[in-house]
Amino acid sequence: MSLPATTSLLREWHRLAREESIAIALQDWTELNRTIEAKSRLQELLEDYPGEAYTTEDRELVNTLVGITQQHQQLLGNEMDSLRKQIAEEDKSLSNGRKVGAAYGQRAESYWGTYS
Repeated sequence: MSLPATTSLLREWHRLAREESIAIALQDWTELNRTIEAKSRLQELLEDYPGEAYTTEDRELVNTLVGITQQHQQLLGNEMDSLRKQIAEEDKSLSNGRKVGAAYGQRAESYWGTYS
């Protein structure tokens, strides 16, 4: 007996979710985008099925996938926070560099360019 189409689609989604977990851990954003796009295509296919088409296994898979998605959102939120902090620190360094340059006067040409 073959699996219901919904079960096959959800199992594929689960496989992609595991790949997505690895991509996040490795910070492989290209792979992450690929898995997200593939899951989006699966979602479009799943939308064709009414609620009663989903088996008990399907409903369990959906619950598992919701949990995995929440974990991914948390991990990606942490990555975004880390990136925001890094950008803020780099902005501060640039600002300090500009202030030092303004305080001591920046030369348009190097020391040797002024030697004659």
